[in-house]
Order: sequence, then C-alpha cells, then structure tokens
Amino acid sequence: MKPFFNLGCALVAWNELCRISRTRGRPEGATPLPFQQGRDKRQFICHETAPRLTSYGSLLLEPIWLLNHNVNGRWQLTATALGNGLNLRLQTLLHAWLPEMPLAQEAGPGVMRMRLAVRGYLVDIGAPPPFLRPPRAIDARSPLLSGIAPYLEQVASVVQLSDAQSGELLGGGVNLLDVRLPPEPSQAGSWQALLACDWPRLLQAGESALAAG
Repeated sequence: MKPFFNLGCALVAWNELCRISRTRGRPEGATPLPFQQGRDKRQFICHETAPRLTSYGSLLLEPIWLLNHNVNGRWQLTATALGNGLNLRLQTLLHAWLPEMPLAQEAGPGVMRMRLAVRGYLVDIGAPPPFLRPPRAIDARSPLLSGIAPYLEQVASVVQLSDAQSGELLGGGVNLLDVRLPPEPSQAGSWQALLACDWPRLLQAGESALAAG
C-alpha cells in the first residue's frame, strides 16, 4: 500500500472522529499540528510541544467509541457505556503504565480529555471485549466502494487528546490494520505514550499487556 494512501486513511479516520465528537481545532492563527509517521509505517501521530502537554496533570477518559458497520453496511461510530469491559480495561492499563497520571471525573483546569475509537463489534454492557473485524473484501458492486469506506476499511484505532475545558486539540494518533508495534508504550510516563500505543491489541491482551507494561 502506498504511503500517501496510508496517510489518506489516517486523515479520513481523524476527520470523521472530529466531526462526530465536535472536537475543536487549533486557536485562530496557531500552527496546525502536522501528522508524522509514528513507530511504524502504518501509524501516524501529531502532538503539541512537550512543555505544553506536561502542563496537564490529569486525564478525563471518554467512553470508548466503536467503529462498526450498521445493518445497512455503512460505517458508524458508536459510543460504549461507561460500564463496558473495554472502558474498565482501559482504566486498568492507564493505572498500570502511568500511575502519576490520575484519572479525572470531570473537566477542569489542567485536565486533558482522551477520546479513543477502536474497530470492533458492538458489545453489551458487561460483555467480553470484542474481537477486531478482519478487513472485508471490496466488491466492485458494493456501494461501499465509493466515498470514505475504502479508507476506513484500513483503520484499527484513532486516539485524540484535547483540553477538557476548551476542546482544543492537543494531539492524536491513528493506527491502521496490521501495524506492528511493541505491546507497551514507548515512553512510559509521558503524554506521547498515549499516542503511540497499539490500542486494539492492548485492549484485548488482558493480563499479558499489564505484565508487558
């Protein structure tokens, strides 16, 4: 797959999550956050300067979004319930890797919001974490061949960090399917670690992920 197509897939997924969640962009006159290749050619990340990120002292987690197909075969983003097993696992992972980063209960000064979307099936509250859907073959007769669908077929996860009060984007990352990353964050104890994880793999790895981290 060509690098420009990879980047196109990342940008489509990023823009769709921004559109659905109404995340605000950069302040007027500020330099846009450029996407760059992450730890793998199928990972793309962007973020504010390190001093700006370290000015935040706690993290507010949104319920995880699931990237699915609806009954008509169209893509949709659906928020999970707070009690869903995926959200509980995410909290456990963050406590294990970044113990100095307390989880906030509400927006406030110095609070960063984390929004994560992963590809998977819809699940009921308390159900086991979903398995990732394999990429589907594109049928030339399918309406999914047009528009953004071929790009979303390649997306595994999208993560966004924003100011919990203003909604200003501070960073993010997109992983495509078949990304090859170590199971643990590359920079334990830093905000950048949240952008470069293989989230779908981690959320399904259970205790092995905690041991690795």
